[in-house]
Amino acid sequence: MKKNNYVRTILIVMALIISSILPYSASASNLVGSDLVNITKTVDVTSLVEGDIANVTISVKGTPKDSTYVRPNDVILIIDKSGSMEQDNRINAAKDATKEFIDLMDLTKHQVGIVDFASSAPSYPLTTDATAAKNYVDTIQSGGGTATGEAVRAATAMLANHRPEAQPTIVILTDGAANNTSDALASANAAKDAGIIFYSIALLGPNEDPTASAPNQLLKDMATSRDHHHFVLGSVGLSDVYKRIVEEIGLASAYNVKLTDTISPEFEIVPGSYDNNIPKPEVTGNTLEWNIQELKSKELTFTYQIRAKTTTKVGKYLLGTTSATFEDHQKVNYTVNTNNPMINVLNPAPIITSINPEMGLTTGGEEVTITGQNFLPGAKVYFGTNQATVLSESSNEIVVKTPLGVQGTVEVKVVNTDNQFAIGSFMYYADPTISYVTPAEGKMEGGNQVSVIGSNFLNGAKVYINGVEADTSFSTKAKLYVIVPESNTDGLVSVKVVNPDGTKVEKADAYNYLTPPPAPVIQLDSLSATSGKLTGGESIYLLGKNFDNKVKVYFGDKEAIVNYYANSSKIRVNAPQSDSEGFVTVKVVNPDGSFSELTNAYEYLAPPPAPAPEISYLSETSLLTGEQKTIYLFGNNIAPNAKVYLDDEEIVMDFVTNSKVRIKIPVSMEAKTVDVKLENPDGQSAILAGGFTYEEPAMDPAPTITSLSSNSGTISGGEVVTITGTNFKSGAKVYFGDKAAVISSIYNTEIKVKAPASTIIGLVSVKVVNADQQEVILNDGYNYVPVPITVTSLSVTSGSVIGGNLVTVYGTNFNNLMTVTVDGQEVAYTYLATNRIRIKMPTANAAGTVDITVGRAGAQASIQYTYN
Repeated sequence: MKKNNYVRTILIVMALIISSILPYSASASNLVGSDLVNITKTVDVTSLVEGDIANVTISVKGTPKDSTYVRPNDVILIIDKSGSMEQDNRINAAKDATKEFIDLMDLTKHQVGIVDFASSAPSYPLTTDATAAKNYVDTIQSGGGTATGEAVRAATAMLANHRPEAQPTIVILTDGAANNTSDALASANAAKDAGIIFYSIALLGPNEDPTASAPNQLLKDMATSRDHHHFVLGSVGLSDVYKRIVEEIGLASAYNVKLTDTISPEFEIVPGSYDNNIPKPEVTGNTLEWNIQELKSKELTFTYQIRAKTTTKVGKYLLGTTSATFEDHQKVNYTVNTNNPMINVLNPAPIITSINPEMGLTTGGEEVTITGQNFLPGAKVYFGTNQATVLSESSNEIVVKTPLGVQGTVEVKVVNTDNQFAIGSFMYYADPTISYVTPAEGKMEGGNQVSVIGSNFLNGAKVYINGVEADTSFSTKAKLYVIVPESNTDGLVSVKVVNPDGTKVEKADAYNYLTPPPAPVIQLDSLSATSGKLTGGESIYLLGKNFDNKVKVYFGDKEAIVNYYANSSKIRVNAPQSDSEGFVTVKVVNPDGSFSELTNAYEYLAPPPAPAPEISYLSETSLLTGEQKTIYLFGNNIAPNAKVYLDDEEIVMDFVTNSKVRIKIPVSMEAKTVDVKLENPDGQSAILAGGFTYEEPAMDPAPTITSLSSNSGTISGGEVVTITGTNFKSGAKVYFGDKAAVISSIYNTEIKVKAPASTIIGLVSVKVVNADQQEVILNDGYNYVPVPITVTSLSVTSGSVIGGNLVTVYGTNFNNLMTVTVDGQEVAYTYLATNRIRIKMPTANAAGTVDITVGRAGAQASIQYTYN
């Protein structure tokens, strides 16, 4: 599927290119240049000053006419077969598209040749034989580098002798960057200089960014124009690509177009501003010249920049002249001109860099120097709306005499004769005055409002009384409202006004802080309560005279917070907590330090003794020896830090309430009855005599054995034996002799075990031991017998009396701890497996039949062997 997508994409691009290179035939008798080519020239500004840059845009668009004439073309298809073309099967897609492209060509008029390139560039010559050309395409194999320049030169050489009536054309199809970018671009430029139309198609990856693709940019630069370059992004969005290509491809309107743009001498071209044009113009002085081999219906846009020369005078100038010469497919020559916009060259706008001095009196008449740039003779200067008198002027300095003004900052404007202007600022000021302050006296704590009367006050002025800033409100230029600040001293003080512009005035002895009258003497007469608890908190009224609203109260050395100020003769406090019982002095202290006190006026009373604790009952009164348990003790008057004892042993207690605690009864291995004692931290206690008892637990009956399901087994063990009896307990253990058996289940009357392995043969006792160590023994209850051995066959059953031959003995239950005899004579053996051993036959005294005997742990078996 991906291959077919590439084929269709490439085929459509190539087919559209072929359709675009087929010129038309139409009568030129009624045509003029503007019928075939349209040129527009614009500039992004209407005026310029020295140093400013303007952007110029020239748009050239063909206007093709209907035609039935097809001009022959000699076309060389350059096909990339480098290693990268193997990706996504691109090489096969390119080959298939090339063959279908050849099929679309009318080879009765056109010729087609092929250059397939990688590290080298072999070729197939121009031909009208479609079958031969396609057969050559089938031979193309991918692999190698990307020698783009060599391929273009090969194609150019093949078109050097093109048919006179045919248009030479190159179409290059590639997916990768050239080995040598500059060489590739130079070879394309040489081809275009030789009159060859150059198309380029970039095969980009499905997710590749064409604006960031270096191969795409190179192919764009190699093309005759932007209109001759195309790219495809794999098979994604191909329908959009097809539509765009169809829209941009058409019959050419003009050939060998020479677009000439000459800039008027009042301007100059900014060097390098035209470098991004395709094709790039040739620049000579103020003239730019573009050579376009063919022009289609899609608009070509060229841009560059200009600026006014430093010698250019103010005025309006035509930007320049623009024309184009070209020919149609019948070699008929045409010329077309276009209108150029007008540019207004202006003086540079004036600039103010400084004004000195920056402030002056409102009465005016002061000399001020304005420094800057681009001042013209006859410039006017305004301070606000008032025009200043110009004393002297130059291009960078104007000296003026200030006009009348009003207090505050005004705009300074320098207006040149061409009405361009510059803006600065200037501050007019007038020194304020103070006539008087009314009212002119007040209390030292301040807070009263006064008016400062004078002149030249500004909105935002600040007032200071005796050096302290006061809250100020602006009324008029002659009046300020002020809230007098607090003062630490009495007497006459100065008043100062400071305007926002820095002007200020100070008037001495303008305001009088009055001396305050003497404070009344504080007096404490009585308390509403004369005693209370050590913890304090009692609400008490103090009665007396001249209590300040910020009065402080002390009971001994502890301050009591005033929570209610009724009036100067009545206040309320809560008695503070005391560290000890007894009488204390009560004192009241005003903020000025005056005080009054009543000696021993209040008594802190000792608290009554706490009630003794009581034990009512325990939630449980007994426990088995060897166990522990948590229970509850119920009673009254139990303190949080109380202690509990069993006889003389303190136990763990958790306080719940004053009538309930949780206690932990410890383990005792002795049966006994103990007293329970509850003791509060104050030493008071309660005893519950004989309140708790430890009891001995009842003994379980001993186990018994009545029978075994099996009374014998081999010494290898593993037999399953069921022991029947009574009083079997969980955790019991079973022994066969002195060997512990593996228990699989225990019930009260049945234990199922696997008999352990034994090292002895014969009867052993069977013993069951419960977890409480009670046990039962069945003497001679189980019989261990040897593991049986069998000898089933020999590898050979006879041999020479000389012996020495090897014989394999077959049987069961063999191991490496056996004895082997031949006719009563012990021989060595090699253990091979549990079912076979190997022996070497000893020498016999005489021919005859003998026994080969295998013995193991009391068990044995024999088989006969014959000596010859």
